[in-house]
Amino acid sequence: MEEEEVESRDWAEMPSDALSAVLGKLDVAELLTRAVLVCRAWRRLVDNDSTLWRRVDMTVHGDLLETEEAEAMARAAVDRAAGTLEAFWADTFVTDGLLRYISERALLLKSLQLSLCDDVSNEGLAEAIKGFPQLEELDITFCSLYGSVCESVGKACPQLKSFRLNERWNVVVRGFAAYEGTDDDTEALGIANNMPELKDLQLIGNNLTNDGLLAILDHCPHLESLDIRQCFNLRMDDAMKSRCARIRDLKLPHDPISDFKYRAYMGSIGDDHGSDFEIDMYDDLLDVVTDDDEAEFDDMDDFDDAGSESAMYDDVFDI
Repeated sequence: MEEEEVESRDWAEMPSDALSAVLGKLDVAELLTRAVLVCRAWRRLVDNDSTLWRRVDMTVHGDLLETEEAEAMARAAVDRAAGTLEAFWADTFVTDGLLRYISERALLLKSLQLSLCDDVSNEGLAEAIKGFPQLEELDITFCSLYGSVCESVGKACPQLKSFRLNERWNVVVRGFAAYEGTDDDTEALGIANNMPELKDLQLIGNNLTNDGLLAILDHCPHLESLDIRQCFNLRMDDAMKSRCARIRDLKLPHDPISDFKYRAYMGSIGDDHGSDFEIDMYDDLLDVVTDDDEAEFDDMDDFDDAGSESAMYDDVFDI
């Protein structure tokens, strides 16, 4: 019997719209390092089809790649978007320089998510955010950004509808009964006075007080979702709960955070099922504070380096 002929396919002949649909399923690294090697037609499409780059999600690349490599890929993605970039999401590797690079080339950006990006400063964000006048969603999680950042964002982004400013260390700090002076409504007042169009607000681990929360409720009339979990300076008495009654989706300070994506990075004092990293972080911090009653958290550089995200993954990924 003659062997049946196996039908061969020339992937270069795939219709461009079908090929775009296929390539749209790949992430940034796969597009830039693999898809471009298949054939010239694929490479041309990756390089020239800006629709592939309107939404750039690099929320896992910071853990898998060296910082310089991840940043180079991000710049390449922004270049290929050719001014059409609408969303940029990234973890760990973003710097002031990269953020400035994006702001100069993404005037249409509507969504920006930065998580665990310790190399982004208040000043760097305040300058870059001016280049995103159409921004509607901003997520800043565990990035060491605080204080006047809310005022800067609100003034530069009048169309902002969703804002998330989640803080990592406040939960650890409040685990010490002797620690005082953590009340701070700077961010809350920055939000209240500069973000009147907000519909969604998340402030996990913030230091705001009842005064700050009342200001937000008074000046953000469109607010529909409010997440104030781990905000333990708040006193949620009957009067405050009554003021929050209009919020359709409300998460209170002591509500569980099991659904929070970055929960493992929080030093949740008193959590019986915390990770080993959380327990070690708490023990190390306790040693520092008890050795020096006047110790300031600004003196934690050595601990911060030892507990950084990159150190956590050095033994897992050998790149």
